[in-house]
Amino acid sequence: MILCVGEILVDIFVDGDKRLVKPGGAPFNLAYNATLYTKDVCFAGCVGDDEEGKILLKAAEDAHFYKQGIVVSEVYPTSKAIVALVDGERSFRFDRDNGADYHLDLNQVEDELLNEGGVAHIGSLMLSFEEGRAFFDVAIKKIRKHPNVAISFDINYRDDIFSSPQEAKEVFLNALKKADILKFSNDELAYLSGEEEIEKGLKKLLHKGQVAVITLGKDGSIFYKDGRLIHVPSVPVKPVDTTGAGDAFYSYFIAAYHNDPSLVDDEEKIRYCLKRANAVGALATLQKGAIGAAPSVEELEAFVERNC
Repeated sequence: MILCVGEILVDIFVDGDKRLVKPGGAPFNLAYNATLYTKDVCFAGCVGDDEEGKILLKAAEDAHFYKQGIVVSEVYPTSKAIVALVDGERSFRFDRDNGADYHLDLNQVEDELLNEGGVAHIGSLMLSFEEGRAFFDVAIKKIRKHPNVAISFDINYRDDIFSSPQEAKEVFLNALKKADILKFSNDELAYLSGEEEIEKGLKKLLHKGQVAVITLGKDGSIFYKDGRLIHVPSVPVKPVDTTGAGDAFYSYFIAAYHNDPSLVDDEEKIRYCLKRANAVGALATLQKGAIGAAPSVEELEAFVERNC
C-alpha cells in the first residue's frame, strides 16, 4: 500500500480577470497520479468545510483511492496556493494562515491506514508550522513501529513560508534524516548540502541505505544509493505549466518502488524506471494544474516508444 499524508489544497491560477481553481498539494498530487501506475493508494489530509474543500473531496472521489482519510474541518479553511505563470514556469504565494492542511490530527486517521506495509509518503509543507512539525514527528514514530513500511519524503523546499531561511534549513535537514526514500531538485540539494557537485552533496546529507532521486528539469534525473549514482536523461518538451511536474515524476517512481522494491538494487530496473518517470514529469507540464496532467500507462509507453 502507498499512503500519502499531508497537504491538500487548491491551486488558483490567476491570469488578469480569469481565475482557474485546481486541486493541488504535493502529497495529494502524488497519490492521485500514483493510482495510474499501481494499486492500493491511500491519502490522508485535512480540508475546510467550504467550496474549495468540496472541490478537493470531489477530486479524491474521482481518484478512486483504495482508502482515504480526508478530514473536513469546521474550524480551519481550505489552504490555497496562488499560482502565477510566466512562460510555463510558476511562482507561488500561499494563503494558508490557520489553513486546514497543517491541522490534521493523527488521532483522526484510521490506524489501519498506518498499519499496512508498503510506502508512507509524508508532505513537507506542514513543516512550516509548529503544529505540522509535531504531526510529522508523531507520524514518523507511529509508522516506524511497522518494519515493512518505507518512509518517503519530498523535500519541496520553500524558505518563504518559514520565519527565516535558517529555520527552514534546520527543519529540512532534521526531517530528511528520518526518511528512507528522498526526492530533491538539484537546487534543493545544493542549498541544503552546501555543495554544488551533486555526488558530494548526496554523500554529505544521506546515511547508509537511504535512497534519493534528484530531478534536473530538462536534463533528466539521478538515482543515488550508497555511493551509486545513475543519471538518466529526459526528452525536452515545451512546457505550458510546470506545476506538479516533480510530483508526477515522483508518483511514477514511488509506484514503481511499491510494485517492486528490489529495483533500487538493480541498475537495469532503475534506468527503466527513471526513463518513464522523466517522461511522466515532462508530459505533466503540457497542461495547467497538477491533477489530471499525468499520462496513463498507455500514453506513457507510446511517448517513450516515440521519443526515448
